[in-house]
Amino acid sequence: MISKRLCMFFLTLLWTFSATAETGIILEDGRILRALPRPLSKLYSQPDTNSAVLDANVRAFWPVYVFERKNVDFSDPARPKGWYKVGIQPNQSNGWMPAKDILEWKQALVVSFTHPGVGDEQRKPVLMFKSKAMLGDVVDAYDREELVDSIYTQIQQQANSPLIVSQESPCFVDIEENFYILPVIDFEEIDLFDDEAKYLQIASAVPQNRADESKPDILANLDFDPKMCQAKTQQLSFDIKFVMDMTGSMGPYIKGTKQVITDLAKDLASTYQAVEVNYGLIGYRDDLKYEPHQGFVVKNFTPQLVKVDQLIKVLAQAKPTKNLSGDYQEEVFAGIKEAITSNWRNNSRKFIIVIGDASSHDLSHVQNTSGMNAEQIRELANTNEINILSIYLTVPRYQQDNIIAEPQFSQLATNPGSESLPLYMDVAASNHAEFKAIVKNIVDTFSQISAAINQNDVDTVQQGIELSEISGLDSSEKARRMAQIAAVTSLVTYLGKESTPPRDITPWVMDRDLMNPEMLSLQVRALLKKSELNDVLLALETILKAVKRAKVTGMQFFQALQGVIAQSSKGELVSVAGAKKLSDSGILPTWINTLPYRSAVLNMSDDMFEALSAQERSNLELDIESKITLYQELNRNNDVWIKLDQRDSNLDAVYPLRLTALP
Repeated sequence: MISKRLCMFFLTLLWTFSATAETGIILEDGRILRALPRPLSKLYSQPDTNSAVLDANVRAFWPVYVFERKNVDFSDPARPKGWYKVGIQPNQSNGWMPAKDILEWKQALVVSFTHPGVGDEQRKPVLMFKSKAMLGDVVDAYDREELVDSIYTQIQQQANSPLIVSQESPCFVDIEENFYILPVIDFEEIDLFDDEAKYLQIASAVPQNRADESKPDILANLDFDPKMCQAKTQQLSFDIKFVMDMTGSMGPYIKGTKQVITDLAKDLASTYQAVEVNYGLIGYRDDLKYEPHQGFVVKNFTPQLVKVDQLIKVLAQAKPTKNLSGDYQEEVFAGIKEAITSNWRNNSRKFIIVIGDASSHDLSHVQNTSGMNAEQIRELANTNEINILSIYLTVPRYQQDNIIAEPQFSQLATNPGSESLPLYMDVAASNHAEFKAIVKNIVDTFSQISAAINQNDVDTVQQGIELSEISGLDSSEKARRMAQIAAVTSLVTYLGKESTPPRDITPWVMDRDLMNPEMLSLQVRALLKKSELNDVLLALETILKAVKRAKVTGMQFFQALQGVIAQSSKGELVSVAGAKKLSDSGILPTWINTLPYRSAVLNMSDDMFEALSAQERSNLELDIESKITLYQELNRNNDVWIKLDQRDSNLDAVYPLRLTALP
């Protein structure tokens, strides 16, 4: 709290305040319109560049309130006209900023490009239209596909289009690796396709980077040759971590994996001399609190990743426990979580191969030690740009567990860029030869691709990927294709690491692929400061205590919540008296209510809580606990937090959180 007050104090000194209170522009939902200054922008005393400059370098992307628009015109998306009267407080303006230096931010949302995919399920680049009317005319056209195809042809021929101002780069710009900001200025939901779709007016900006005003990032000035997606790959490395069940039933598979790696070691050294692959091994068993004889819950055999010859020695140390587990399920999620959060090399493409013959304890199970479910483990992997391949060993007599395990292993292996084809395989636990062939082909394929990449033979690596044909392949060939898909989807991300989206334009787009509307092209996110995520984390911890207190004491939910608050440091500052639902209570930060997102937690009322069954209350508790765990992991990972302005503190660093990850 002190740091925020100091920050506001210094900003107050920096910007000259007017003497009288003012009212900002009020939106339909009662909020004041906010905006984000672009990098390297100025604040003027009057709507005139010849007037006094009050601040020669306004803090980039620090939200300001809008008090007046003067002659604002977005008809030329690359050259907005007009002025905004802005202020850092909601009741006092500070000065004027040109429209070209400001991004309206009505929704407190941003969007990011989805992974374009690979092979025959690759989406087209997002087209950026000059107006919503022009976008609508194309979407409504009876020959939409032919019309859109002709637009892409024009762009490839470097011909100007009367409809398009710019286009997404042909090189995938991953927001997790190369941060950018696409704030949502306006949107309209449309009901033309089977899935919900939206028209979005977005602004486009890159921190500490502006387009040349005399040569904006429009079609006429951009080179969209796909060959430009060629980041240097000679020093690119692959990191592969095996995450293996090491309970009693897994002895043959640990031994089989060791044998495969041993057999491959000489071939890898002699055949793929340019290979740059390091390995890790993580074992998982069961919760020691309930199964102390298991020896460990999770064990990382390779705190530092190793070469293939060292991996053979590491595998020799990996032995299954001789003791039987009390239940059939194991701690799969805990093993993968350790693999995700433990050490990886810089500049590496990261992969996890999960091998197990039982499902994971889910959140509702007392032996779940990870605090997460498959969905949140997948979110954590996405945040860290890690692809997962899973091999599930099926045992006929445990059919009931198979029903639980298969969806878990499949969701874990649903990677960005190949969502329609989870990189998941099941194999009969009795078929040791088939298992070894699968592992061999996966490791061999990764090695081949690593060698080709280090020789800069990127085109060959990306050939022959047909996701739609994989289901008909035998298991060995399917394993090879899965490894290729994992490697190439990761490579696509790497090749675009030096690319940026078109900068400083305000176009209209659709959040679906115009050629194939079933494919999502833009994903909505909430841009959170670290301090804001901390506020949510603290609020959820308070809510969780209230849920537990109400469950034990039989109190009404808000009565229990007020009791928890009274015992906290916020006891004198927050009261939930009169609140009808949790989103109105003042416990959660107010910005959450501004988002077009609702959940069971936000809508919780006394009546709703009273109506929940015992199982539903437990599920609510588990959902809150899992979100807390996810936020704690994000908080610990400093690499994902971005400072939008060099003057920002660590708490002002931001992360674009997917809406589905909100409470």
